[in-house]
Amino acid sequence: MNQHVTQINEELNLKEIIGIINKYKLSILIITILSIALVYIYLYFQPSIYRSSALIEVKSNMETNIISSENSSPITIDKEKIDKEIEILKTFYVNNSVINHVNLKVHYYLKNGYKKVEIYKKVPLNINHINIFDNKILGQMIKLTPNKNGYTLSVETSLIDNLSNADLHLDKNITFAYDKVIETEYFALSIEKNHSINQAMYFTLSGDNKHIFDRIKSNLIIYQVTKSAPLIRVEFEDNILERADKYVNTLVDSFIQQSIEDKGKKTDKIIEFIDEQLKETKNKLNEYESKLEEYKIKNDAIQPSLQGSNFINELSKIENKITDYTLKKKLIINILSMAKKKESIDSITTSLMKLDDEPTMSLINKLQEIQIREEELRAKYSYAHPSLRPIKKQIYHIRKNIIKNIKNLNIRVNQKILSLKKQKKSYKSKLDSLPTKERRLVGLKRDYEVSSKIYNHLLKKRSENQMIKVAIQSDYRVIDYAKNTQAKPVSPKRLFSLILGAILGLILGIFIAYLRNYFDDKIQSKHELEATTSLPIYGILPEVKKGKLKMEVIENPKSPYAESFRSLRTNLQFTQNKNEAHTILITSTVMGEGKSTTTANLSAIFHLAGYKCIVINLDMRKPTLHRYFNVSNSIGMSTYLSGKNDIDQIVQTSEYENLDVITSGPIPPNPSELIMRDRMKELIEHLKGEYDYIFIDSAPLGLVTDTMNLMPFANINLIIFRENYALKSYAKDLNSLVERHNLKRIGLILNGSDMSSGSYGYGYGY
Repeated sequence: MNQHVTQINEELNLKEIIGIINKYKLSILIITILSIALVYIYLYFQPSIYRSSALIEVKSNMETNIISSENSSPITIDKEKIDKEIEILKTFYVNNSVINHVNLKVHYYLKNGYKKVEIYKKVPLNINHINIFDNKILGQMIKLTPNKNGYTLSVETSLIDNLSNADLHLDKNITFAYDKVIETEYFALSIEKNHSINQAMYFTLSGDNKHIFDRIKSNLIIYQVTKSAPLIRVEFEDNILERADKYVNTLVDSFIQQSIEDKGKKTDKIIEFIDEQLKETKNKLNEYESKLEEYKIKNDAIQPSLQGSNFINELSKIENKITDYTLKKKLIINILSMAKKKESIDSITTSLMKLDDEPTMSLINKLQEIQIREEELRAKYSYAHPSLRPIKKQIYHIRKNIIKNIKNLNIRVNQKILSLKKQKKSYKSKLDSLPTKERRLVGLKRDYEVSSKIYNHLLKKRSENQMIKVAIQSDYRVIDYAKNTQAKPVSPKRLFSLILGAILGLILGIFIAYLRNYFDDKIQSKHELEATTSLPIYGILPEVKKGKLKMEVIENPKSPYAESFRSLRTNLQFTQNKNEAHTILITSTVMGEGKSTTTANLSAIFHLAGYKCIVINLDMRKPTLHRYFNVSNSIGMSTYLSGKNDIDQIVQTSEYENLDVITSGPIPPNPSELIMRDRMKELIEHLKGEYDYIFIDSAPLGLVTDTMNLMPFANINLIIFRENYALKSYAKDLNSLVERHNLKRIGLILNGSDMSSGSYGYGYGY
């Protein structure tokens, strides 16, 4: 039972909702159309935004650290390293050169319809030598109007711009020449023509690179593609697709080039050291060569002895070895410095190879093999997978051993240099045992040959390091460059926005309709009348076209209007006491609710059923009922109640058989007093013996007390409420009136109801 009641309530609520929407459908439609129009206008002025993207691979050598503390446990920081590279890509340092290359300092526009469209290719002019004096000009639309002598400039500002920059203006009466630097209070620049300009152009200035980067950095989107892959996606959004592609490609190329340059700096330090040694050795070589030639000429000495030559050769070898180990020491110091900065092992593998240390190289080869295995597993599993843990431990311990080997190698190199210096000192002592002239010649010869061999050795090392620098590769690789393939803009989503605008407009229209309905204090449906009062509703009458007063149920007996009166007749017959005539009083709360029309047609519908009926017009203040029956109103209730006429004189026959009328008669000065006379009771008692139904058309209940005096004479009192006319407060007041006076036999009729939808069962499809 409860479920059935709930279902009925849901159906009633749905009908109420449909009724409200149907009532305000025009305003809902207008609001929806306005919403779509506003969205369309907004979209018209919004440029399409395109997204361009490139994909960078971070090679495995950038994924782990070279060195950890002795007591620390091995931990992977792959994600942290990738996050670091992402943040570097977002910095102004990396993007500065990109901004210069893409040239975002000036944006050019042409007018197209009611909006300005930016152009990027085939721009008819170039703006150079820009110097900004006042930042208020940045982003402002500047209009360039060509003329026969050059061009003029003016600032186009919106209403908001006018409020914030009221003093921002350029004198459009000043003509400037092309290809010359011009100066205003806001900027200085020069404008060059690429080809002839036949229409006004527009441009905006963006300021220096820092201003530009602050403005566009929100358009730069950089992120790791997935947690399981060392891939970085670089995206850039712009209203020009070609410019977005260019920005992304330039950014990734610049980033990779900078990583190569950073790696090359380590080799540059070694080359710089070698160059210093070459310069110093070259000076010594020239000096020793001059001294040797001079000594030979002066002492007529051509060649030293065999023993002296041996001393020279041995000392030369020792000097070369000292130089070689000194370079190796410099390289080791550099490697250890890089280790302290936590550079990756693979990034310094080339430098380690130059140390020619077999145990260390063996460890490096083993490390590279394990790292390859690690990459294979990481392609299948995540970082935290158990299969990767032992491999990470191996990598950690191998790194520690590599660093330990480098430190031990440094110690051995220092010891070797000390040993060589002792040998050098020993050979110098042996040279002192030679004869004076030969010793002097051998000394000069030794210095010259040692310097010559050292110089050649340094040249060889310099060449090797330059080749290493050329062979340096980046720790990153571009997988996919940005390509001009995605022609669809990412925003605004125009179709979606229009659909959303339509939905929001529809929702807003329905919401406003509900607000209007909520604040509308008129009774708008049967459900609202039922919610306001507990009195029974005997009938719902449809709206009838206004015009000449007529008996609609007789003239159009098959109309929905006539059917609604038949239903009302049936409902009233259920309340009838068959032992006596039935007296029905019809009134309303206020004027204009259709009580007289209802009384006339109700009497007619009973007449059509074969009943003998009489209609009494007791609305003596504003009578209209006589017009429905085309009878005279010269005599009637006013003349009868005042005693001027008898009953048989005031009863008039109408054109309809068995349907008589008693009109109101001339308007009296005291209707209420007349109704209270005994003649009123006598009339009703007499008519009950003559007729089956007596219909009383009474004055509106809310205006005068006449009806209250007549209600006791009726078997049922029908009060008419007109839909969208009667106020809800009338029904509430009626409730109070019924309760206060203990009125009985009260029923309601809802008149003027909109039944075009057939929701009450009286549709035209009956």
